[in-house]
Amino acid sequence: MKKMIALAGIILLAVTLTLSAQSVEQVRFASMGDWVPGSGNWEVSGGRLLQTGLPAPLARIDRRTDQRGVYEIDFIIRYVDGGFYSEQELMNGEYHAGFGIQLGGTSPVLGGRSWGVGQSYLIWLNLDTRLSTLRNSPEHFGFRAQVYESRSNTSMNLLSGSAVEQQIGQPLASLDLFAALSEFGWSESDLIAYLDTPVRVNVRVNTNTGEVGVLDPTAPIRYFIQLDPRILRGDYLSLRTNNLSTSYANFTIRR
Repeated sequence: MKKMIALAGIILLAVTLTLSAQSVEQVRFASMGDWVPGSGNWEVSGGRLLQTGLPAPLARIDRRTDQRGVYEIDFIIRYVDGGFYSEQELMNGEYHAGFGIQLGGTSPVLGGRSWGVGQSYLIWLNLDTRLSTLRNSPEHFGFRAQVYESRSNTSMNLLSGSAVEQQIGQPLASLDLFAALSEFGWSESDLIAYLDTPVRVNVRVNTNTGEVGVLDPTAPIRYFIQLDPRILRGDYLSLRTNNLSTSYANFTIRR
C-alpha cells in the first residue's frame, strides 16, 4: 500500500511539474500588436484578426515568434468571402482558394509581398476544382493538404523527394483529401459545407526531431510528417491566404 501511495505521489508530482512548466501565450486581437501585415488587407475588429482583401493571391501577415524546441499553435479560422473569381465560376462549382501557416520563417519581407519566407515550411490547405487545373496541374486539383519548402523569399515549391515518398507513398507532398475522406463516406459537397463553419487549427512542432503533427478538425486524430529540424527553427511565423477572406481568433502558443 505504501509503495502504491508513493508511486501515485510521484505520478502526481510529474504531472504537476509538466503542467507548471508549460508556457501558454494567448494572443488577444484587441489591436494588431506584434503582427506585421504584409500583402493583403489585414485589420483587427471585434477581437478577431481579418484578411479582407480580394483576390489577394499572396496575402500574408508575420509575427516574430521564437520557434525552437517543442511548441503547439492553436487558433480558430473562419471563412468570410472569396474562393472564386466570378459569379459564373461560382455557379459552375469552380473554386480556388487556400490558407496556411508558414513555420520557421527567416528574414521575411516585412510589410511587403513575397512568394516564400526565407528558409521555412508552409503547411497549406488548397481547394481547386477548376478543370484547367485538372488538365495542367493535377497535383493541385481537388482539396489538398500540402507542404511547401521555401528556400528564399522568391523560391518556394512543393516538398518532394524520396523522403516524402517513404512517408506518404508519393513523391510530392500533396495529399488529395477528397479521395482520402471518400473512404469514410465524405463527399465534396460535405467538405465544402464544412469550410463555411469555424474550424480549429492545431499544429504541434518539434524542432528537435523535425516532427510536425496537424490535428484533424473533424476527429481526434493527428497526422504527422517528418521535416528538416534545421529549417523548422526560425524567428517568424506567418498566416497566409490565397483568394480568400478569413478571420482568426483564439490564437494560442503553448510550449
